[in-house]
Order: sequence, then structure tokens, then C-alpha cells
Amino acid sequence: MRESAGIAGTFDDLARLLRDNADRLAGEIITEIVEKVPTYAAVPRASLHRSLRQHIETASRSLTDGQVPEQVQDVSVAAERARAGIPIEHVLLAIRLSFQALREFVIRAATGLGVEPAIQLEGVRILWEVNDLVSREYAVAHRDEDLDMARTAETRRVEFVRRLLRDGLATPDMGLHAASFGLVATARYRAFRARPGTGESAAQLLQAILRWGTTHRLAPFGAVVEGEAVGILTGEGLPGEGPTVGVGPAVELTQIPESHRVAGQMIEVGLEFGRTGPQTLENLSLRVAVASEHGVGDHLVDRILGPLLAQGEFGQELVSSLDAFLAAGMNTAAAAKALVIHPNTVRYRINQAKHLSGRKLESAQDISEVWWALRRHEWKSRARRLRDSGG
Repeated sequence: MRESAGIAGTFDDLARLLRDNADRLAGEIITEIVEKVPTYAAVPRASLHRSLRQHIETASRSLTDGQVPEQVQDVSVAAERARAGIPIEHVLLAIRLSFQALREFVIRAATGLGVEPAIQLEGVRILWEVNDLVSREYAVAHRDEDLDMARTAETRRVEFVRRLLRDGLATPDMGLHAASFGLVATARYRAFRARPGTGESAAQLLQAILRWGTTHRLAPFGAVVEGEAVGILTGEGLPGEGPTVGVGPAVELTQIPESHRVAGQMIEVGLEFGRTGPQTLENLSLRVAVASEHGVGDHLVDRILGPLLAQGEFGQELVSSLDAFLAAGMNTAAAAKALVIHPNTVRYRINQAKHLSGRKLESAQDISEVWWALRRHEWKSRARRLRDSGG
């Protein structure tokens, strides 16, 4: 606060000089800002001039009052800078350069008026406080605008992904939106779809998929839609390891809804079989049919595995050995190694399984039907365990 009428009169004179020289000061300060803060070169001159006039007016009024105001009347310039992509650090540097120039002007003017050093110091203190006030309020306004833009951008992304996976490029505007997101209409993409597990949010799952896709140069693009992590990837081949996510076939964007449908089926089947990592038609293969053709599978289980399972615990060993035997390409030694038992034990069990099931495993039909029965049995066993555990 001012302590005497003399100080009040001096500050009035300094405030008047600031206002009288506002246009010249603004021009000089703008030149310095553009030179020292390169991002400001793209800011319209009129916008820079308006912000400088506001700073000069705030400084003048504060000197007249002997104290800084409670708030800056207009901080819309900070929002403009945020929308222009100018970092807050650059905005604060521009403010610092502005008030440095204003303080230097006031010191020169006060010296010319013969103002005592103690009174000059009080005026400089007021201008420092104005500098701090403007910096704080501009920082808040800039941050709020950044948040609003981020929310708006995320809303646009979510809505675009939702429409793309549902309709493809069914309307002209979707083609424009796709281009704005860097997508190429004639390129081939694979839809992905994943569901968060226990203790994981859809947003966390999406970020894991995006990191995985970026690491493997799959150009992932997605969003959280209706509680699921969904989107698209590039590339025909996928790494075997990664998040548990259903991935559809590679198609052009006009056909992406079908790829999305398949991706949903892949994640459903993959989860039903307790599998992890990327789930595709290539690696799920006939498991997709096993999970959907219940009648066929149940018939094969009854005919082929029923006689084995009727043997109780020994029957379970026969089924496990038969499964390992097929997984090993009907190589007895490899199956024995996987089961950690002697090869002769494998041979005995396989012979017993052949005898009880009536399948010699010599024809392609026999082998495929036994495999189908095993996969259906696996699917039903897992479903039963989940049901019993309440999962």
C-alpha cells in the first residue's frame, strides 16, 4: 500500500507515462519476444499487441492503486496460446520478458522524474507482484484449456473409433476424419478388441495394447468404447506374445466392421479356452468351431472320449496322454517328455485309448475328430470350473 500522498502522486505519474507510451512499448516488447521465443513467431501480431496492452493496463492500474488487483480481468489470451500449441513455459517466458521491459521503463521514467530510490523500489516491487499474478492466472487458464482440448480430442477419437468399427467409411465425413487421424483408406488394418480382467481398467488395458503395438510397429489406434479396449492395427503378421486381445483379419477400412466382429469372436473363444496373448483365426483355428458347434463337439466327446472317461482316474490319464500325443505330432518321445513319463508308458496309454475309443489314429478323419473331441472336452471342463468357482 502507498504510505504518503507523495508516493501516490509519483505512481500516478508513472502510470500515466506507461499508458502514454503503451503502443511504442508494446511494439518493442513484441519484437523482443518473437526474437527470444520462436514459437511466438506464428502468433498474430494483433493478438500479441492486445496481450501487451492488457499487461500495461494492469501494471498502470496497480501503480495507481499501490497494490496488485485480486485477479486479472481477462486471461483469454492464455487459452488462445494453448489452442495455438504454445507450451506454458514459453507463455511464462513471454510474460517475464514483458514485465522486465515494463520495470526497466518505470525505473528510467522514475529516475528522470527524480524519484527517490526507496520509492522506485516500491514501484518495482508492485510490478514484480503483478508479474507473479499474471503468470499464475495465465498458467491456470492455459492448463484448463489444455485439459478441455484433451477431453475434446479424446471425445472425438472415441466417437470416430465407435463409428469406424460399426460402419466403416460409410459416409464421406468418415473418410475425412480417418485422414485427420493419419489413417489411409486403402491401407489394410486389423481390428482389435479386448476386455479388462480383474483389477484392470479398460484404459489401462488400452495403454498396454498401444505400447505393445507401437513396440512392434503395428501403428495402433484405438479408444475405450463401452468398457472395452478397441481399435485397429496394421500388419499381416502379429507377434505371439503380448496382451490378451482378439484380432480380426486384415482388411481395408471400408470392411473394418467385419474385422471387428471377428476380433470379438476371437477374444471370446480365446478367453473360453483360457488362452493368453493375441488371439486370431490363425492361432485359434478350429477352436472357433469347437466353441460354437456344441452339438458336433458333444457328439464326438461322447463317442470318442466317453469310453475313456468312464475309466475314472485312469481315463483322465488316457485323455491327457492322447492330447499330448497329438500336440507332439504323434511323436511318442516328444509326448513322453512333455508329460514327464517314460515313452513306454505313453505307448501303453495310447494303445489303450485307441482300443477304448475305436480310433486307430491312422486316417486324417480319425485324427481330426479326436482332436475336436479333446478341444470340446477342454472347453467344457474349463467352463465347469469357472461355473463352480463363480468366475
